[in-house]
Amino acid sequence: MAEVSARGKTRERITGTLAKRILSGEISPGERLPTEVELGQALGVSRTALREAVRTLAGKGLVEARTRSGTIVLPKANWNHLDPDLLEWREELAPDLEFIRGLTEARQVIEPGAAEFAARRATGQDLGRIAASYEAMCAADPLDIEASVQADESFHVAILQASHNPVFMNFGALIGSALRSAFRLTTAASDNYAKTLRSHGDVLEAIRLRRPEEARRQMAELLAIASHDVHRLVLQRETVP
Repeated sequence: MAEVSARGKTRERITGTLAKRILSGEISPGERLPTEVELGQALGVSRTALREAVRTLAGKGLVEARTRSGTIVLPKANWNHLDPDLLEWREELAPDLEFIRGLTEARQVIEPGAAEFAARRATGQDLGRIAASYEAMCAADPLDIEASVQADESFHVAILQASHNPVFMNFGALIGSALRSAFRLTTAASDNYAKTLRSHGDVLEAIRLRRPEEARRQMAELLAIASHDVHRLVLQRETVP
């Protein structure tokens, strides 16, 4: 039993190591992974463990084993970006602005609708969770990024839960780690955090007063601020030589 557990941990370690090399861009789409011999020597593991790790990565759309070509990293369009393991591995890496921009665009489609439904359907407990998260955001020291991020994530997930739409509710649970990465980036980059806080308060008030259309509009405006911050960061990175 202990041997099986140790083997499982070894496979997880190898899988995570290779995945993070791909997600970070160290090994780019179209490139070939090192051979089993090269990886075995570099990582100090068996071919069996490597093959199991590669099969796991293939199942997540990251790589494909090809006859005579070896194991090739697939284009990003093939990756299962919302796979829980990929999201967890991303959190350990430098922020991927392309992914965060895509996540923000998805949120701009989903979260205004969730806020509208929350204004129609939220229970007293739902409203209490949203309000408590907002109060935690207000109480957090702006210089304490992690405290601000935790409260921000809690606020948005609470609204998704308050929508009582099973797909929206699952979306919040699924992308928690991705939200944290995005919030760390936009909180640190925000040029007007007080405005962001006010915007969160406006969303809360619209939901609390049962104003669905206003809740949708206020959430759209809040996410427009986040989109602006991400766009500014992308431009900064593109202009850095």
